Amino acid sequence: MVFPVETEDRTMRNLLMLCQDNARLIVEAFRKILAITDALVKKERNAAGYTDDIQSIMKESSEIKATLIHELHEIGGVLVSREDFFRLISSFGDIMDHINSVGQRFYEMEKRGWEIPESTAEKVIEVADLAFDSLIKLREAMMSLGFNSEKSIGFTREIDELERKVDTIHVQVEMDIITSGAPFPIIIMLKDTINQLEELVDTVRDASDLIRIIAL
Repeated sequence: MVFPVETEDRTMRNLLMLCQDNARLIVEAFRKILAITDALVKKERNAAGYTDDIQSIMKESSEIKATLIHELHEIGGVLVSREDFFRLISSFGDIMDHINSVGQRFYEMEKRGWEIPESTAEKVIEVADLAFDSLIKLREAMMSLGFNSEKSIGFTREIDELERKVDTIHVQVEMDIITSGAPFPIIIMLKDTINQLEELVDTVRDASDLIRIIAL
């Protein structure tokens, strides 16, 4: 006979493993964004392959999400942190949506032969790098959650710092884009992309808050 405590422990281990897999996929997907950004700046015109990769990763992530939801449904009300895991799964999905949106925007820019103005390229890359750093910290917080809650919470605090930094920088980047002298459609597309990156980091921060709650 499996007692409720044993059931909860087993389910918690399964949920953590699935969330860790999802966090790894998120990092992998954003590596493609960094590659697309670099290719766009260098005018290499190979974004299509990277966006296809992102779609494949999103499909794998969706399958993990479905398994997670099934696990949570099966456990019912036995798991104390059940609702927090539901929200965490949703946050991971939102992060992946932001990644896909950024990738698609850059792909559409490449298709049209639009270029990132040289005056703003460095700042755009800086925001993308900060977003990537936040995802690395999210993955590490998730990986630590199963064996060292204090370490996991430490990573979430680092995410808070990165989120504040992005909040400051993204406004400066927006102003650089607006005053870059680029054609209006490019200004709009780049501004939207920077906003997507900022919202992505906000969502990472929200996910890290949920990890902190689960850790406690």
